[in-house]
Amino acid sequence: MTHELDRETRALLNRIGERMTALKHPPLDQLTAEMSRYYFEEARTFFTPIEVDGVEVTEEFVGHVPIRIYRPALGQNLPVHIFMHGGGWVFGSLDSVDSFCKYMSNRVQCIVISVGHRLAPEHKFPAAIEDAVDVVYWAKANAIQLNGEPERVSIGGESSGANIAAAVAIQLRDSHGPSLQHQLLITPVTDYAFDTPSYKEGYTFNLTTEKMKWFWNHYLQHPSQGKQPLASPLRIEDASNLPQTLLVTVEYDPLRSEGQSYGEKLQHFGVDVTQLYYEKLVHSFINMIGEVSIAKDAVDEILATMKRHIHE
Repeated sequence: MTHELDRETRALLNRIGERMTALKHPPLDQLTAEMSRYYFEEARTFFTPIEVDGVEVTEEFVGHVPIRIYRPALGQNLPVHIFMHGGGWVFGSLDSVDSFCKYMSNRVQCIVISVGHRLAPEHKFPAAIEDAVDVVYWAKANAIQLNGEPERVSIGGESSGANIAAAVAIQLRDSHGPSLQHQLLITPVTDYAFDTPSYKEGYTFNLTTEKMKWFWNHYLQHPSQGKQPLASPLRIEDASNLPQTLLVTVEYDPLRSEGQSYGEKLQHFGVDVTQLYYEKLVHSFINMIGEVSIAKDAVDEILATMKRHIHE
């Protein structure tokens, strides 16, 4: 199947592919988690950070969980957004989303708390969710000290990070925990299944069916856990009373269909949902904003929409 990528995206993916070939990247089923993290970091060197001024960055721990806090230098009484990085639950870090979180803080004028959750397979489902829940409680308790507002704490993430964010919203609702103002779900994983229309389209760019199966196998303790809504939010029976949602999907992504289906399910249960869909983009586009013009344009629209929502 032939897909039309824009020139900048194709050039970036070609450069990464050439580097992986030079490193003799082994077949996916031969990769250990540690090896996958090495290759991820190698690929990440091709993403040019976008320059951002006027954001203060500090680091702390919430228990054992490292967090990085981004604050607009002149802001007071700001919304607080907790962001979960992507990486298939297996890799990714505070550093991998540093540029994006700094850009988000500046563009949205909010405090961003990036979460370095525990990684699979060393720490399987639901460890990452537990870490994120702890950070929500911490953010609520410490928002005022950060020049933020406890009533305006939101959560979000990209890919597996969006999966974690959606799970946190469900868990907090079901446990009568702190309320969340908003959730930002960028190209979310929402179902442990590989038979949706977008999976069947057979994309061979940076995220494939084989990679997703590999990620899930590392994340779940047992395949039966994939039926649980905290692993597969799309399988939730009652999606009412979840936060206002901004959900983003892109054309060349096997996760597109399940993401859109989750947005539709939330809407069916009365949740205020805004869905944004972008043609020509691939998974992980938020990491490409320093290289790919259409990725930056999309991120700018996403963040402008988010700003309207959380500053209402």
